[in-house]
Amino acid sequence: WSACGQEIAEGDARAAPLSERAENDVPLNPPTLRFRVSANGQVDASPDLEAEAGEVVAMVLENESDTRYELRLVNPDGGQVFAVEAPAGGRGDGRAMPREVGAHVAEVHPVADPEAGEEFTVEVSET
Repeated sequence: WSACGQEIAEGDARAAPLSERAENDVPLNPPTLRFRVSANGQVDASPDLEAEAGEVVAMVLENESDTRYELRLVNPDGGQVFAVEAPAGGRGDGRAMPREVGAHVAEVHPVADPEAGEEFTVEVSET
């Protein structure tokens, strides 16, 4: 029974199980891949650079340097999956959804000098 006295059919008030989620549903706490540029330009990354194909992953670039940096995620074929810029002393973030299984490359580089960056391998597995 509902609060106003009407009967609710069994099952109407429950959330759909995960197996029935719509494809565009985004998990509330997706895995996060974090990258950081220190004040002197050193780039490092979170230790677990892993994702699942077809699942959302949060991408974060913390930039403590005085230069704008870009973070790009590139699939095994060289196609761009995601890109975001972090202003000097700022942060760039967003969500990506790699679709291919295999080793992807996360590139972190100064916006003005794409050749002067660091690359990290992101393993994308089957869900």
